[in-house]
Amino acid sequence: MIHENCPNCGSTKIEGFFKIKNAPIFSLVTVKSQQEALNVPRKDIELGFCHSCGFVFNRLFDTSIDFFTMGYEDQQGFSTTFMKYLKKISEDLIQKYDLKGKTLLEIGCGKGDFINLLVELNEGKGIGIDPAYEEGRQNNPNLTFYKEFYKTDHGKLPADFICCRHTLEHIHGTQAFLQLIRDSLGNQTNKIIFFEIPQITRILEVQAFWDIYYEHCSYFSAGSLARLFRSTGYEILDLRLDYNDQYLLIEARPALTKSTRGFPIEESIEEQKKRVDNFKIKIREQLEDWRKNLTALKAKGKKTVVWGGGSKSVGFLTNFADLDLIEFVVDINPHMENNYIPGIGKKYVQPGFLKDYKPEAVIIMNGIYKDEITKTLHEMDVFPEIYAL
Repeated sequence: MIHENCPNCGSTKIEGFFKIKNAPIFSLVTVKSQQEALNVPRKDIELGFCHSCGFVFNRLFDTSIDFFTMGYEDQQGFSTTFMKYLKKISEDLIQKYDLKGKTLLEIGCGKGDFINLLVELNEGKGIGIDPAYEEGRQNNPNLTFYKEFYKTDHGKLPADFICCRHTLEHIHGTQAFLQLIRDSLGNQTNKIIFFEIPQITRILEVQAFWDIYYEHCSYFSAGSLARLFRSTGYEILDLRLDYNDQYLLIEARPALTKSTRGFPIEESIEEQKKRVDNFKIKIREQLEDWRKNLTALKAKGKKTVVWGGGSKSVGFLTNFADLDLIEFVVDINPHMENNYIPGIGKKYVQPGFLKDYKPEAVIIMNGIYKDEITKTLHEMDVFPEIYAL
């Protein structure tokens, strides 16, 4: 399967520029046994760059796979660093758009952590929509959950604010999805729309190969995201980066006429093409350097763990699984404990496991958590070499 047309704009001017062979198709699904993890199917990834809108996507993405209804663990709310960020953006949105006491809706709500936080802060009501929501994860009487995909009828729900966090990057038909939401709202131009997603420009600039994995089929920059929103009938109110420039945030509302307002953060297609060309050169050096470092750790017999489960660890370890250096992956989410990394077969453990294991090297999958993780390690009397991505 190869996608010849850009899912963002329909163009056929697509350039393939980076391949990963045999990537596990799952990274967030919880797998209960090592053998089950090793049996997870693998498929190739090929990133394509659209010369018409600047969008980056996996040209080989298999749209027939069910990624959403099998259950997945994507919670980050166990980190104090992350919760500080999440509370700040929530309070900012509530104040900016006068959302106190109003009804808020989240598409792709996962286990409901974000919509629950929003409702606790705005003292209103909340609606979560996600086929993978698990009953009992949230006990807030002001929340209502629909265990299904977003559909046209959901546009009639009495919500003043619609948010969608870290979902769009998992959707191949990006234009169709944004158009579905827009069509469902009709003439309701008073509703505020908020999306948050990872941004590809940082990945290109620092060659963050660990942020490239099968479940992420769509990779947005400020420019490509803004072009998509305008083309599907939205007026953009704000467009910015946050969380150490890892996340791209957009605020918009439905428009009845085509919006032309641009933002300084939007890069041109030509600028992004230069980043893609530089990535093609630098990524080989990045992968070679990491292979040398990991090979040296193994040669010295140093016990090494990865800290940070889920997608980043899958993206990282896929490239070095043959070295068989890593035995355990640490994650503070208790729901991941004793599960195994899809396709990789390494076991998830809680931080307390390291008290006795005493790793000599820890590779942190997201450098923004370095201080928080280092503090936890030192409190357990564990003082390893630390490598932060």
